[in-house]
Amino acid sequence: MSTTEIRNTLNSMKKLLPSIIGDQHQFTLENRIFNAIAMMALLVIAINVPYNYMTGLTVTALIFSLLVVAFAGIYYLSRFKKKVNLSIGISVILINVTFAINYFFSSGIQGASLLSFTLAFFLTMLISHSKQYAWWICLNLFTVLGIISYEYYHPEAVLNVYKTRKAIFEDITPTYITDVVVIFIGTLYLKNAYNKEKKRGEEKALRLETMDSEKNKLFSLLSHDLRNPLAAIQSYLQLLNDIELEQKDKTQIETELLYVVNSTQEMLYNILIWSKTQMDGLSVNLVPVDVAAAIQPILKINKLATAKKGIQLDANIDASIKAMADLNMLQLIIRNLVGNAAKFTPAGGSINIKTIRSGNNCLIEIKDSGAGIDPDGIADIFSLKVRSTFGTENEKGVGLGLFLCKEYTTAQQGQIWFESTKGRGSSFYVSLPLAN
Repeated sequence: MSTTEIRNTLNSMKKLLPSIIGDQHQFTLENRIFNAIAMMALLVIAINVPYNYMTGLTVTALIFSLLVVAFAGIYYLSRFKKKVNLSIGISVILINVTFAINYFFSSGIQGASLLSFTLAFFLTMLISHSKQYAWWICLNLFTVLGIISYEYYHPEAVLNVYKTRKAIFEDITPTYITDVVVIFIGTLYLKNAYNKEKKRGEEKALRLETMDSEKNKLFSLLSHDLRNPLAAIQSYLQLLNDIELEQKDKTQIETELLYVVNSTQEMLYNILIWSKTQMDGLSVNLVPVDVAAAIQPILKINKLATAKKGIQLDANIDASIKAMADLNMLQLIIRNLVGNAAKFTPAGGSINIKTIRSGNNCLIEIKDSGAGIDPDGIADIFSLKVRSTFGTENEKGVGLGLFLCKEYTTAQQGQIWFESTKGRGSSFYVSLPLAN
């Protein structure tokens, strides 16, 4: 057999394995190990039936035939009914009882039964829960020491089936080889399964550690950033209480406070969305969405922020475009991108929003004439590197906006990217499939 054929055979066996022992997403590690060992025991016992018969061990061949039927039922009970604990209990007791009976029909201590008991005990330790170890050790020792003691005082109870010295070697040698092979395969499978579970556990622990670190940073920044708008509101209320302000001053302060509150509300909304996603996962409802109708409310809301900073906000939107999108997700993306553009664009700058058809996609561009992106931060622009960033007028954020944009664009089967030149502005692009 060539190397390619061997590789193909191994690949076929790997694909077949989940159907034999069970899928890892539906069966526990213990259940899969037991299924594998039950199938292995079934094959080994089945092979021994004709061998024992040909070597003159007729009773042993009959006992092993009954074990084949029994283990087929045990495998079915565990693999298809998922009653692994019941299967383990039945199999351990059944093996000890049948091996004890076979002991007296296969030359007792001179035969291969003790090797079989050793193998059975090894497999029992592999498949059973640690809380059951004491029971199975006692059962094995009680059974083996009991039959040995009985043979010692009643040697006539043991049937000597070996007619020649050669027959002893023909029975014990293959039994030993089988035991070694089964122990090797069982240990190898157990180690591989353990290493896979260990790696999966380490990856999960690392993800949890990263999420916990990000959460701690996020809430630390949140508690710090919320103090500024709350302090501003408190100062304004205190000012109203202490002195009588002119209407012009009131209007100016209220406009600034409204901008601060809107920015803080946007930050809180992003955090709430992120928190909900962490708890419940993403839920996407893709439907044909009128892109112009989705964007217009966001433009109206951002007019105040851009006007306050002296930024010109222009839009060139194709009213005929409909995209397959989740309306809430699309609006969150546009809201964050327009908000970011306003945040990093100085007074006298401009922001332009444009939608066009690009092949089978709707392309949304948000272009600004702002500060651009620092080259050192480009690699992490869409990642959850939680950090405070300051706009042209010290507007503050917690770094969640672009991360959510990336997550939500991908969830809608779209793409997001950007082009930026330090000091000359940035252009962010969102591409979503057109609705038929």
